[in-house]
Amino acid sequence: MFDLRMNKLRWEMNVKNGVCGVQFDRRDIPMNKFVVTCLESQFHVFDARTQHPHKGFASVSQSISTGSTLWGAHHMPQNRDALMLAAGDGSLSLWKYQYPDQRKVKDQDGKELGVAGSVQQLAQRSLSSQPVNSFDWSPDKQGLFVCSALDQCLRVGFVTKLNKL
Repeated sequence: MFDLRMNKLRWEMNVKNGVCGVQFDRRDIPMNKFVVTCLESQFHVFDARTQHPHKGFASVSQSISTGSTLWGAHHMPQNRDALMLAAGDGSLSLWKYQYPDQRKVKDQDGKELGVAGSVQQLAQRSLSSQPVNSFDWSPDKQGLFVCSALDQCLRVGFVTKLNKL
């Protein structure tokens, strides 16, 4: 994470896999959380509210069952805790982030340390035989999305029962 105003590195972490995508949960609020998608079916959700001086941001890591590259994570505009992962096997996976009971604790030195939440897979669907390379949620209609894959097809889809999250 690079601070452009101060022109210095604020934080960095090696996630041990190639990074394919990064996204903050919302643009209109102070930093809350962000997701990093990687090669080898892994993604990491970082809690960006509390940064420890030595340990950085708290995070939770998860792998998807398909074992393919995750090309991007896309938070739903109407619910920042729901996110869709676009995979290299042509599938989309819907996940929900669950906040912990306590978002920060004090370490032995009295410094604030973030506490990571958990993620839960809600649905997964294969849409193509080729990687999903682009995805976007509708800002107006909850659940409506558009995506494309390397099979040269554009798909419009809809996720139902999102009001029960």
